[in-house]
Amino acid sequence: MNGKLRSAMQVAGGAFFAVFRRSIANVGKGHAVDRFIEYKNERGIQMLNRWMTAGILAMAIIILIGVTQVYAEKNEPKAAQLEQLIYTADSVIDNVDRLVIKWQGEGRGDAQSQAVLLASHLGLEQPVRVRQTGHDVYRSEMVVNEAAGEAGMLVNVVETEDNGYYAIVQISGDAHTDRKAIMTVHEQVDQLLVDSGMKASWNMSVQGTAVNVTEHDASQQLELIEEQLSTKVDIASVERYTDAGTASVSYKAAELPLSIKSGSHMLNMQLAVHQVGNEVDNRITVGFPVITIEY
Repeated sequence: MNGKLRSAMQVAGGAFFAVFRRSIANVGKGHAVDRFIEYKNERGIQMLNRWMTAGILAMAIIILIGVTQVYAEKNEPKAAQLEQLIYTADSVIDNVDRLVIKWQGEGRGDAQSQAVLLASHLGLEQPVRVRQTGHDVYRSEMVVNEAAGEAGMLVNVVETEDNGYYAIVQISGDAHTDRKAIMTVHEQVDQLLVDSGMKASWNMSVQGTAVNVTEHDASQQLELIEEQLSTKVDIASVERYTDAGTASVSYKAAELPLSIKSGSHMLNMQLAVHQVGNEVDNRITVGFPVITIEY
């Protein structure tokens, strides 16, 4: 299985599952953006429908029927939490190609009004309404500005039933993005969501490559990364997955600020190494508490 075309996480455990949601697209421009993941525990009451279109990235919209909060985080300033996670990611990735922070949560009220509020406070353009599978999606985006070192931002607010909405605010960057700017925006989004009455959670994924790689085999490189990482973070592997060209492992690491329950385990971090065709460098992805972008 090609890791780039499948879900970026495999979380085991009984009635618990994870669905990786990729791309609500700006159809007019042919532009697709990564979607988020939704989780369900053994008492979960939400169902997610999936739609796929051939030849292009999946275009999906989430229909939510109730939301179960599954993320847990320590009672620390969000900037401090983010700084710790970035430091941990830097210990395994030398060249960052992509950094994505996803805030997501539900609210009551008018979806368009919430989208306008979020976009205006974040300095984005007026949201555009897109009709998908019978639901309105309000979307506004600012791409990463490498020259200025500015983070990219995306607001997606999906209209749900019973006068509700589900909102996603995504912050993105790369090796050229100023880390302090990302932390500032991260705290700004946190406060904005709280002030607007939303109960939101967040996750982060970082992707890139490592220098001085001695192993091209994904599983062997993952083992080497684990050895290096274990000197900086107290980790215990919980779930492992391998296929042709991809190796992934989820960890319990109590000192990290974000966690999610998988079966009887709490996960704090997921690490994956993927061989990309004939390229010299394998692609490394790390997620907190799990990976929510493509390998």
